[in-house]
Amino acid sequence: MTDDTTSRDGKPHQDEHTHRARPTPDDIDAVLFDLDGTLCTYERSAGEVLGVAFERAGVEPFFDVTAYYDRFGEFLDDSEDMATLRANCFAAIAGERERDPAVGRAVADAFAAERDQTRVRFLDGAADLLTHLHERGYGLGLVTNGPPDAQRRKLDSLGVADRFDAAVFAGHDTPSKPHPEPFRRALDGVDTRPGRALFVGDSRDSDIAGARAVGMSSAWVAGEGAPARHEATESVTPGCVVEVTGDLLPLLSESTPGR
Repeated sequence: MTDDTTSRDGKPHQDEHTHRARPTPDDIDAVLFDLDGTLCTYERSAGEVLGVAFERAGVEPFFDVTAYYDRFGEFLDDSEDMATLRANCFAAIAGERERDPAVGRAVADAFAAERDQTRVRFLDGAADLLTHLHERGYGLGLVTNGPPDAQRRKLDSLGVADRFDAAVFAGHDTPSKPHPEPFRRALDGVDTRPGRALFVGDSRDSDIAGARAVGMSSAWVAGEGAPARHEATESVTPGCVVEVTGDLLPLLSESTPGR
């Protein structure tokens, strides 16, 4: 996930690599993570903030957060920052619903005034997992679909901005996930090859598909009811499925990287 949204959907770009099976601790030198929905989440939901934004703008609500999620990815690669992305997205939604695009931009401005990128918290076990991996000497990377301004503020607020050996802001530094390029750039940053890295993310369509496209092992953070969701989903198959990111700690608790 990125900022206020679900991750951008899309199909993987295939190459010569094939997806590996469930990783074992001795197989990996580095762990790469998605950010939103994998390591952290907002204290306030996007739906709550959007409702307040309509109120502040003095506009009767004419779309819900799902519409925002559905259109977000269209503007990701061409937006320098989150405010611009959101303004363009909301203006487009207004236009398609026969509203003045300026009204959409007004709602976006109100949303930006209400949304605090520093009001984020770690998801269960994520902080402990990062600490463990750092102390054990694993290479750590971040690959997130989101403008650097917003994502860096989250990392600073969480106190982990300096924890990552590589951070790639896909949609800005590279094409958005699931394109292979952001994954390859992160692998270069942690100085390892795909077969020695694990990617952890909450989106099968962007995280797991993108990791598979470059030959990385993957762990899907499926959320509550993970086994049932895994059975019900027919897209890309991850190497393993966990309910929350911290569930990976037992798998890696006694390990050291095989560098």
